[in-house]
Formats: sequence, structure tokens, C-alpha cells
Amino acid sequence: MSTCLFDSFPVELVHNIFHYLWAHEIFYGFARLSSYIDNVLVGYDRYSISLSSMLKHQFDLMCLHTRPEQVISITLVENNDTPNQSEMFFSKFDILQFINLRSFSIISSNQSIFRQLNLLCRLNNFQSLTLPHISDTYWCLFGSSVETTLPRLKQLITRDYPLMEPLNNMKYLTITHCYCHNLEYLLSQMTNLYSLNITLSLNMSTHWSRKVPMMNHLRQLTLCIQYGRLTMEKMHKFLLKMPCLMHFELRIDDPMDFVVGDQWKVWSQSSEIDIEEAKDIIDGNQWKYLVSHLQTFDFHFCLADRLNKQILDSFRSSFWLTQKRWFVAYDDLQSSSSLFTVPRFAPKNIIYLLNYDTPSCTSSDLCLDQYVDILNLPTLRPLMHHFINVTSLILQTDKDLCLDRILPYLALPQLKSFSLVNTSLLAQLSTETRFESIRSLTIDTLEIKFHAEQICIVFPRIERLKIGISDQETMLLLIDRLKHLSLVTFVYPQPSMFTNITYEWFVENSSRFKENKNFTCNINKVEIHLWISVEE
Repeated sequence: MSTCLFDSFPVELVHNIFHYLWAHEIFYGFARLSSYIDNVLVGYDRYSISLSSMLKHQFDLMCLHTRPEQVISITLVENNDTPNQSEMFFSKFDILQFINLRSFSIISSNQSIFRQLNLLCRLNNFQSLTLPHISDTYWCLFGSSVETTLPRLKQLITRDYPLMEPLNNMKYLTITHCYCHNLEYLLSQMTNLYSLNITLSLNMSTHWSRKVPMMNHLRQLTLCIQYGRLTMEKMHKFLLKMPCLMHFELRIDDPMDFVVGDQWKVWSQSSEIDIEEAKDIIDGNQWKYLVSHLQTFDFHFCLADRLNKQILDSFRSSFWLTQKRWFVAYDDLQSSSSLFTVPRFAPKNIIYLLNYDTPSCTSSDLCLDQYVDILNLPTLRPLMHHFINVTSLILQTDKDLCLDRILPYLALPQLKSFSLVNTSLLAQLSTETRFESIRSLTIDTLEIKFHAEQICIVFPRIERLKIGISDQETMLLLIDRLKHLSLVTFVYPQPSMFTNITYEWFVENSSRFKENKNFTCNINKVEIHLWISVEE
């Protein structure tokens, strides 16, 4: 192996880079670069494994290089597009081999995955658990394992909070749903929290903010209001219970209505709060007195009505722009109006309508278009904004498709994913055209076999494909000719259309699978999922 630039990096710096990457990304990007880097890989002992939507050959490479004692985190995600991934992983490794495992995350309802919970309490270094919503059936099977593990945890992320006794070791808590009347009990069980991330449903007739206990150790708070009205009075009382708070993020997802009407009259009478006081929540001058001691403060407020851009004026004071350098934007062109801090909540997924305009912002130095990652096109309009970091383009129409207009989008410098309704656009593309940067392609309907041949020519490096398809011959053509294809979903136009297809059928009929049987499949009444290894 020849030397490379990374050979001049100290080990500590390379390890710092690894900290931001999953194990499969590290091995795929760095293995076999040089003997020096290979030694660095062997010496690294903080690998994090995510069994998610990865390419099959990356999974195989990760399993080849993984030493269980060097893994500190495992995340299990249920994905239809990687059939049998978790089962394959645990057929190669026993959970008890991961003797230094600290964190285990389940984002799945697969019962075989939940069985691993029974073994976690036997790992001495285990301290962080992520669980989805647990049904009563699963709780009967695995609840005792969770209850045994809870007292030793420092971090818990879950929708449920089965707390029967105080958890004095808990430092980091995320609860994805909680009613405000349960908040007092919940926080009283964990008075040593350093970080709290919680989603609340509010009842305005309760005094939830006054009843919560003092949280003297809390430094970081992420609060999401899923339902109900939050007033500045209750916000003030809540924050008073956290005297050492340094970082605060607030999201109000329930759209706030500031138009005087019957709804507000009823609400204001029952809550004894007038409308002007309710409006304080979007007033920068009011927030100044609550958050001046914080190092960071971010918010995102959904608004039920479109307001004028003067809503930003109270956030243009020297406190916001100079002292704190906290910048705020207002957007009234997406599905709902919103007021938010940037860059934290800069829109990443936008609908690019004909009347689209970049959200108004209190800072002229911030170009919010640079934060857009996903671009949705309900109609094909000229590209007039600098979306330099867009990675995914979703074309939602098949009308008036003009090649001259679509080519500027396909030339976006970071574009990796392209989604379209059907393949009629492909007929306009020259066979000499190549979009080799596109790695993911989604097509609702493949109309004729010729268009499949065009796909193989125009998008030769596709790794992920989801496509509506109606015949087996075209299916095999795409598998055999797209040599980089790893994750495939074929969608039937009619249920149970391909009842004869099995794993053995693919091996018998695909020239690619005859040479390399390293693939898995999941076949149901409406879809076929293939997870295919690629020869590097």
C-alpha cells in the first residue's frame, strides 16, 4: 500500500475524525489506505455500529473488521430495504462479546431484537438505552429486563417512562411524549439530570410549570410543545426551576393562533390570560429578560396565520444581533408559517413553488438557501436560487417537463438523490449523458423497457433504487446492468403480481446472482426488497 495524506496525521487527530463516523463508514473509507491507517483502525476502541440502511458490501466489510471489545455503541433500526440485517449481524456476534458496550438503541418493533435486552444487564459498562414505544405484549416479555437495567443508566431515550423508583444516576433523559400533569412526578424521580429533552402536551387549566421540582444540575433543556398553548408566564416559572441552565431549545409544533376570535375568547376566559399576554411568546423584547443568562437559545414556533415581516422587528435589538448574535427568520411560504432561529432551524426540506422566496432574516450575512438539503418541485420552474448543498431532488410532476429546465437541477454540485413520477423525462436525455453523482433513484412508474435501459446508461452508479415495475424481465435487466446497485425495492402495480418469485428464482434467472449469491431478499404482496453485495 502506498502512503497517503493521513499518514502524516497524529493518531489522536484520526481518532477525532472517527468520532463523527459510524463503524461501517470508517472501515469503508479508511481500511486498506495504508499500513499506518490500518494500525490506527486496530487501535481505535470507540466504534459505534448503526444497523441501518447501509450498502451490503459496507455491512460485510464492517463485520469483517469489527472486534466486539472495541465497540461502545450499537443502534438497531428496522429497515425493509436491508432484509435480515439484524439477524445476520447477531448470527456473527453474540451481544455478550461487546464487553465494553455503553449504549444500546432499538428503533424497531422486531421481537428478536428485543431479546437482546435480557442480556444487557450482564455488561459492566452499559449505561445508555434507547427504546421505542413498548407494547403491553412486549413489556410482559422484556419489561423486567428494562426495570433491572434502569437504575444503572446515565442516559435514557424513550417514549414511555416506566419509573417505579428514583433514578439518581440518570444524567441525560429524552422523553418523546409526556402529559404536563405527569411532569412533576417524572422529574422528581431524577433530580440530578444534566440534560433534558422532552415533548409535552399541555393543559392550560393546570399549574404544571409551578409544580415541577427544582432542577439544580440541569444545564441543557430541549422542550417541544406538541399540543396546547404556552404562555410567557408559565415559561418564566418553568425556567426559574433551572437556575444553572445554559442551553435552551424550544419548539412549539401546535400552530399558534393570534387572531382575535371566539376560540381565543373561550381560551382566554378559561385560562385567565388575555390575548396580548399570549402574543408575548413571539416577542423578542419579552424573551430578552428570560434568556439573557444563556449561552445558546434556539426556537421554532409554528404559526396558524400568516403575519407580516414586522414580526422580526423585536429581534433586531442590539441584545439579539450584537450581544448574543442570535438571528431569527420568518417564513410564510411553506405549509405553515413559522418563526425560528437560524442556522439551527433553517429550512432543510422546502417546496420550491413559483412564488418561493428565501425566508426573511434579521441577519443579511446569512444565506438561508445554503442550508436546504431536500428540494421538492410540485411544478418545474426555473432554478433561481443558490441551493449549493441540496443532496435530494424530488420532482412531483410529469407535466410540461422541459430538459433545458431540469438539467440545471441535475447539475447541482452536491446532488446525490433524484425522485420522479415516471420515466418519460428519460426519453429526452441523450445516451451520451451521464449523471454519475446520482446514487439514489426513485421512480413511481416505469412505463416501458426502453426506459430501464436508459436508466442504466444515464445513471450508471446508482446504489439505491425504488421503482414501480410490472414485468420480471425488466427487473432482471436493472439488477444485472446496474453494477453498483445494492439496495433495491420493486413495487408492484397490483398486489400479489409476482407470486412465483423467490430467492432461488433470482439465483436461477439473474446472471449477476449466479456469480455472486451474496444477497438477501424480502418478498411480500406489494414489494420486493433486495440487499445486494457489490464486488469492489
